[in-house]
Order: sequence, then structure tokens, then C-alpha cells
Amino acid sequence: MNAPSGDRIPRVLVVDDNPTVREFLAEVLTSWGPFEVNPCEIDHASGVGEALRSISSNDFDLVLLDMILNDGNGLQVLEAMKDRESSPTIIIVSADDPPDLRKKCMEMGASAFLRKGDGVEILVREIMTQLGTTPASISRQVGDSEEKEGRMEDTGPGRILIVDDDPLVCDALASMMNLFDNVEVKTAPGGRKGLEVAREWYPHVVLLDIAMPDMDGRQTLQSLTEAGLKPRVIMISAFRDSEIAQECVELGAVEYIPKPVDFLFLKRAVAGHLALAKREAAAEGDSPR
Repeated sequence: MNAPSGDRIPRVLVVDDNPTVREFLAEVLTSWGPFEVNPCEIDHASGVGEALRSISSNDFDLVLLDMILNDGNGLQVLEAMKDRESSPTIIIVSADDPPDLRKKCMEMGASAFLRKGDGVEILVREIMTQLGTTPASISRQVGDSEEKEGRMEDTGPGRILIVDDDPLVCDALASMMNLFDNVEVKTAPGGRKGLEVAREWYPHVVLLDIAMPDMDGRQTLQSLTEAGLKPRVIMISAFRDSEIAQECVELGAVEYIPKPVDFLFLKRAVAGHLALAKREAAAEGDSPR
């Protein structure tokens, strides 16, 4: 297995057919926690063929490999690589975790098997271990990076609600939000459930998808306002449409971010709006019931 030596920047290949997940993992490995000071060099692949071509022509230290890909699965990548004289370290990151699959991946040469949704801190610690980097306090370093951007003013946790009907997007955004210091994060799989959670929980910030089957983001945003709720709502949408963006702003949204998400921009936007929302809530005496 390859491992970076000396001061060489680790090279990591992220293999996943979901562009949001790819961008999220790349953002974690270049600007979050311990990787903010020592970023990795990242390449992307969306399928088996693209991954194998990239591995053949590049000297990667680590591969983050999704199990279900657009042209096959991670086992095919492991099978093709097992006879290579020199192969990068492979970490499987899978939505499912049946014991037989985990065992088979490890037998075929994977160094670790992680489940999506277990949290980014576990992933970061495993990556640092596999790269031979000393895993210093991740939570402390994440906190340090937030302090540069401005900490929240009160001592209570910031409440962030993510509303999206795509579970992978929800997991990615939730993992990202949980890297902030002193926050609580909840997710909802659609507009109606999101509205129900907001009424009970009073979130400071809502990350709200637009295209959802039960109640779309614009309807949800309007319902939040009609219910007298005042979270700072950041719309996240696959639609790059100025008219839709303007409509959302008129309905009360504070940001409109198109997919695939610019995670660095989102990180900064959430940090700023969370601080403002907490100040506003403290001034008005709003709190969860």
C-alpha cells in the first residue's frame, strides 16, 4: 500500500457517482479541521472505468471508494487492483453495511470499511490513520478554524435543519454541519416533515431544497413565514434560474445556492447566518419549546 513520505502532499482519489458527495468529501479533505492546514490533493471519479484509468495513470496514496457506482460497483475496482504490484490504500465508504459485504471487501484488499452516515469525524480519523498522520484533536482544530470566521455569541447550541428528499444529500450536509462547534443538526426528508420539525424545534438556520415531491421548497418557505417562524433559510437547488432565485428571496430566503454545492461558500454562509440568527433569536427571546 502507498503512503505519503516526508512533506509530500497526500494524493486522494474520491470515487462516487453522486457529485454532491464527491464535492463534500473533497471539501473535507482540503479545508476542514486538520486538513485546513495540511490539505490533500484531490481527484474525482464517478465510476469503475474512470476510477481504474485514473489509478493506472496517477500515483495515489488513498482511494475513497463508494460501493454502488454508475457503471458497476466497488468490488470490481478491488478485483482489478488486487494483482497490482503497488496499489493505493482503499477505504470503502458504503451506504449499506451487511457483514458479508464488509468481510468480502476486507478480504479483497480494502484497508477499512466505513458506513455513510456514521459521521465525518470517524472518516477523518480513519483517513489520517491510513495516511500515517497523527490524529490530533479534530474537534479542537475545527473549532479553531471557526474562531477565525467568528464564533457564535451565546452558549446555547445553534440549531440547523436540513430539508432534502435525497438521503445522500441530507447525510452529506448533516456531516458537514456537524463539523461546526456547538451545533445541533436535524434532517427532514421533505417539506411537510421539515415544517413539522421547524414548528417544534425553532431552528436558527434551514438548508432547504427546492424540488421535493410532497411540498416543494418555495411552498415550505412560504409556510414557515406564515407560521410565524423566523429561521434564516438558505435555498439549495439544482435549478440555476434567476427568476426562481428572486422568488425565493422575495419569500424570505437569505441565500440561494445552486447544486452541485460550493461547500466552502456554504460553510461560510452558514457560519455567518447562524451567528446572526442566534443574535436575533436572543434579542427576541425565541427558544425551542
